[in-house]
Amino acid sequence: MSFQKILILRPRFLGDVVLATGLADVIRRDQPGAQVWYLVEDTFAEALQAHPGIAGVLALQTRRKNDPFYLFQFQKGIRSLKFDAVLDLFGNPRTAQMSFWSGAPVRVGFDIGGRSWAYNRLAPPSSPALASGRRLVTEAFLDQWRALGYPAGGGYRTSLKVTGEEKSHAGKLLERARLRPGEKLAVLSPGASWPAKRWPLQRFVELGSFLQSNGIRPLYLLGPKEGPLAGELESRMDKDWILVNQPSLRGLMAFIEAADLLVANDSGPMHVGPALGTPTLGIFGPGEPEIWFPYEAPHQTAYAEIGCSHCGLDRCPLMACMDHLGVEAVGRKALELASKKARP
Repeated sequence: MSFQKILILRPRFLGDVVLATGLADVIRRDQPGAQVWYLVEDTFAEALQAHPGIAGVLALQTRRKNDPFYLFQFQKGIRSLKFDAVLDLFGNPRTAQMSFWSGAPVRVGFDIGGRSWAYNRLAPPSSPALASGRRLVTEAFLDQWRALGYPAGGGYRTSLKVTGEEKSHAGKLLERARLRPGEKLAVLSPGASWPAKRWPLQRFVELGSFLQSNGIRPLYLLGPKEGPLAGELESRMDKDWILVNQPSLRGLMAFIEAADLLVANDSGPMHVGPALGTPTLGIFGPGEPEIWFPYEAPHQTAYAEIGCSHCGLDRCPLMACMDHLGVEAVGRKALELASKKARP
């Protein structure tokens, strides 16, 4: 079966959108010349800009996604592009409807109750479940391509692209922050969508001191919803450290690409690092790295396996798993990774 134009639906969130980029390379490996498009919410669409393997991005306006008139027009736009196949990696009621009304002859999705009616190809699991009963997220994505008869072998690698202009702009900002030529830079991302996924801020501060004492300059990145965290950090940080508060998504990517190392909680920025080739240390608490960290060396995780691990809680009154992660243990892993960055 041959496809020339394929649409992948993965509207949110940042980490999930980045994880889905690896599917474009797999598809084009099996179908050279195929156009691969993505449908994502406008909040995350810019992450896919300048990507050489992505033919186009359909940006769903988040603030209008409940507007019937807008959705009708948006759906007409999808249909007018005449896709040969649609792969719905999200599988919620809205994306199921978009798949059905796309007009694509082939529509692939997961066998989820109340939604499978929208697809004419279902993607069953092609490998055993892990001990938790779940599977690596990228394996689930690959199952949709396998459902069309492709082996989907040869590895899975996520990717993003930072432009030369963006690299230059980030470099100039770092020069203004007195980053010396040849000085190593570590981006530290202490935020996360859910409180239980946050390693204590004080430990991120102590990690900054540890890295600085080993000749690595810390740069802290915080997002638009992390104002209070930024204020607290600013009151504790050393005068020589760098704090970038609320960068654009493209700016966040440029700083991570410029760094020798990324240390991030289980969050969207954590997935940006491997996609840009920056050695990444992902800090996990209640999440499951065997599902959400599909990255090979040099990338690593910091994770304390204790009795209540794998709970998946968004909020936790105990935070025992995070308490078990000491600064020195995380710092030693970070130092190891800081020498692994491949430079052109």
